[in-house]
Amino acid sequence: MRDWPPKPNPRYERAVFLDRDGTINVDTHFPHRVESLEFIPKAVEGLRVLSALPLHIIVVSNQAGIALNIFTVEQMSQFNTELRTKIEHAGAHIDAFYFCPHLEAKHLASGVSACACSKPSPGMLLEAAKEFQLDLSRSYLIGDKTSDIAVGERVGCVTILLRTGKAGREEGALSIESEYLAENLYEAALLVQVLLEHDSKVKPIPARYKRL
Repeated sequence: MRDWPPKPNPRYERAVFLDRDGTINVDTHFPHRVESLEFIPKAVEGLRVLSALPLHIIVVSNQAGIALNIFTVEQMSQFNTELRTKIEHAGAHIDAFYFCPHLEAKHLASGVSACACSKPSPGMLLEAAKEFQLDLSRSYLIGDKTSDIAVGERVGCVTILLRTGKAGREEGALSIESEYLAENLYEAALLVQVLLEHDSKVKPIPARYKRL
């Protein structure tokens, strides 16, 4: 589901998809209160770098707290609006927020499948790709959870796992590896910049980004 904007405005054929909690803002366990919004160090700087690149910046976030009655869609939207406003004041932008309000697999009984929009299922990315006319195979996925990496891999995105937030060690972590690792969103943004500007076959990616 799209929380914002009211109407998509396609401008580029590729995007960088970002997880929200643990990637941009501190994951305080179902964060939803505007007053508790706290950015992860270097996240805003990373968004500034991404904002200067020819791609859409799209947040895709599981928000199971809605189904768990921890917060409402309205509270989530207020949080997203505050996050977006602060980012814009800092000289960056986000083009869209997509969310899944349903229970994740870890909240469901054994044998019950999660919905098609709950990461690692690709529903949110497919919806965004349709509405923004994106080529997912030329896009990027950055997140702190293995479910982020799995959904990016499923649709053909370049995947970057951050060492912030859960750092790939969340409850029920999947057995999957990202293509690249980065310390934070700023370092990941610099990597995306390198990938956009240079063909990796011509100019090797710095070793610090690669998995050992």
